[in-house]
Amino acid sequence: MSGESVYGNEIVEQAWQVASQSSEMDSDAMGRAIIQAVVERYLKYRSIGDVAQELEYLVESMDDDDPVVTRGC
Repeated sequence: MSGESVYGNEIVEQAWQVASQSSEMDSDAMGRAIIQAVVERYLKYRSIGDVAQELEYLVESMDDDDPVVTRGC
């Protein structure tokens, strides 16, 4: 697993813990907020079609045991 994947998983785990410990937050809403934040950040420098292809790729690769994080190679 790449360093980016490890770090990304740690950040998401921390956010989920915050959501589960707060009565004002919901884990599903936290997941959507994380996805939305990433998509909004991508759209600052990528086209909507490119972002859509990225999301489709991620969905298609969900069956993989170890998803590959590429560095634009």
